[in-house]
Amino acid sequence: MNEPSTPLDALVNALARSGDFNQNDQARPAAILWPDKERQWEPLLPALRLRLPLLTLGSYDPAAHTGPATYLRCIIAGALDDTLPADGIPIIYLPGVSRQDVRAVEECPKPLQPLAELQYRGVIFSHKNGRDWTIAGFLQAPDGLGIPVGADAATREAMQRSLLKLADEPLTHLRQQAPLRAAFFDALLHPDDVRRLLKWLDDPQGYPTQLTAEEWQSFCALCREKYAFDPPADGPLTAAGRLGDRYGAWAAVWERYEEAPTAYPNLADLLRQAQPQQLSLFGEPQHTWPGYNEQQENALRTELLALRDQPAGAARQTVLDLEAQHGPRRAWVWAQLGQAPLASALRPLATLARLTGQPLGGATLQAVAGAYVGWGWQADAAALHALATVDQADDVAAVKAAIAPLYRPWLEGAALAFQAAILPHPEQHYIVAPLPPLEPGTCLLFCDALRLDLGQRLAADLARRGLAAETAWRLAALPPVTTTAKPALSPVAGQIAGHGKHDLTPVSAASGTAVTIAVLRGLLHEAGYQVLQGDALGDPAGRAWTEFGAIDRYGHDHGWKIAQHAVGELVGLAERVEALLRHGWQRVVVVTDHGWLLLPGGLPKAELPQHLTHKRKGRCAVLKEGAVSDQRTVPWHWDPNVRIAVASGIRCYEAGQEYEHGGVSPQECVTPLITVTAPGGRQTEIVAIDSITWKKLRCNIEVSGAGPGWAADLRSKAAVPASSIAAEIKALEADGHGSLLVADEDWQGQAVLLVILDETGAVRAQAQTVVGE
Repeated sequence: MNEPSTPLDALVNALARSGDFNQNDQARPAAILWPDKERQWEPLLPALRLRLPLLTLGSYDPAAHTGPATYLRCIIAGALDDTLPADGIPIIYLPGVSRQDVRAVEECPKPLQPLAELQYRGVIFSHKNGRDWTIAGFLQAPDGLGIPVGADAATREAMQRSLLKLADEPLTHLRQQAPLRAAFFDALLHPDDVRRLLKWLDDPQGYPTQLTAEEWQSFCALCREKYAFDPPADGPLTAAGRLGDRYGAWAAVWERYEEAPTAYPNLADLLRQAQPQQLSLFGEPQHTWPGYNEQQENALRTELLALRDQPAGAARQTVLDLEAQHGPRRAWVWAQLGQAPLASALRPLATLARLTGQPLGGATLQAVAGAYVGWGWQADAAALHALATVDQADDVAAVKAAIAPLYRPWLEGAALAFQAAILPHPEQHYIVAPLPPLEPGTCLLFCDALRLDLGQRLAADLARRGLAAETAWRLAALPPVTTTAKPALSPVAGQIAGHGKHDLTPVSAASGTAVTIAVLRGLLHEAGYQVLQGDALGDPAGRAWTEFGAIDRYGHDHGWKIAQHAVGELVGLAERVEALLRHGWQRVVVVTDHGWLLLPGGLPKAELPQHLTHKRKGRCAVLKEGAVSDQRTVPWHWDPNVRIAVASGIRCYEAGQEYEHGGVSPQECVTPLITVTAPGGRQTEIVAIDSITWKKLRCNIEVSGAGPGWAADLRSKAAVPASSIAAEIKALEADGHGSLLVADEDWQGQAVLLVILDETGAVRAQAQTVVGE
């Protein structure tokens, strides 16, 4: 008989061993009678039937070898076809019957009498003291398991509730935890009691319905024992108050909540109701209360709104002071839940305050542009980032109020410095270099209004995807509007001329036709370039032109909201670059026509009478011949005889514009040029995630286009950079199949990223998926 490893193994062995006999001088027992007055062992019968020749006294159920005493006697006598295996002594389980009931033959109840005589031809499975085996007795007795157990009623009740779990628990673990008490047995039914407590707090009405009666009783007992509260009697509001206090065992519950607050979406409201009316300044935790965080957000909003009319220096210091005060709230759970947007906005606002403390200037165009490329673009990025963190109108107003005194003077100074370096002789100082000839295997990807800060973010994203992105800069054609600047950077710029047009649209030099999108594509096609529209990938052996994005259109239509919209634009642009390289293009060169100015609340107005102009746009205008104006002018890129008035500083010829371009400033004129190649210049194949299926916490995938040494990983979407949530990164099989296991069940139901990694660890494909769905 094998050494038992669990209580169930030990019980099976003990039952089988009770029928041992000496074949030399004893007859084989006819049966083993197992009395159980309190019916304690009844939950184990299904498991025991799989391992023992077990009969049960009860209502007639031949499939379970259960029936009245007469039926059981017939089975023992072999009088029925319903027989037990011949290699074991039949065991008759007698629920509700004690050993004394069987021993007193004369007084034995009539329904039991047909079995009573079996005690003489068989044996009774009982404790050596003559009593029935109880669960506690079997665990403690030297001839049982010899494991000390608490003698109190709570322990006996918990032991009974947890019997099914207890039966399969390793004996080594039980001996290590001895003496075993109620809390231990209840914990068997609730192995992760912290998570179960949080699930109850999140849904006090619904969670109990998911449990059996025994599990609910065990849960309540565990709460009373470990957390000093009774769920039915004290209620969820009391529990939430203790969670917020984080006293004793509740500290571990709070830490678990902090790890995955989105798994318990209703708990924040419960904590808000449970928050004390007045919090002490000393001793009590404050970051656990959503109401306190809301008070701090309201106070911060008031402070930021008051910055609107402050001088730049004072506003800068105030923002830095507020960052020191409120910055720590970004580590609170409420920031993870999106309930601290202004605290989140303070980080980029503080960056903006530091950067704008240094003016962007220089005596020459190269000096100003060099400073802008070196560090100035980061101020633009910080302003966009701050705007992108807020959605609600009152929060947006607060962030706009903070940006204005920090950003506007710096932006104005940068534009004036750039203009002073170029004017009054732009034809000498502002030279637009044509793009170099494109080699075969190159795709030119045009993105309208990809400002330098967005270009830097794109390059960083491409690098994270494992691509080599080399960033340079070039000057946009003047004025920096699409109709002028887009044809100027195209490979067919030499086939385009101005011919004195007043609408800033050049013409085909050969036909005199205005260069619309259709005409430009026709010229490119005639020059041997593939024009790839939509998701087309073309022939990588040649040269191509393709376009992506709608940044400029969105900016004109929605103003400051371009800060939020640009995030998705950049993701789509990076994916387009990846797709082209995977298809086999040797390099993708990302170009743009112009940048833009963005000032929440509106750019200042410049005055230029309409009757002096042929055409007037936001920051530039085509002056009529002989018109007299105080506006500075630049020659049109396509015809130097056409004078273009450009607004001074960051002014705009149209009132109320937050987003505009066409003038002379680093933001509008200094544009990114990004050359992207696959690592090592190698060609890449198209990689596709063909299927994702879940079985609980296990994710099964099929990938096409993967190479040797490639692997898959599951990553959190919330963390930056995205962190792995898989038990381990798993290599893909040769046929592209793979399987990953989520390390923590708290991720159940949450959106995560499946990423495919090549042999260098670079991300080659990714897709969003929901754990367990």
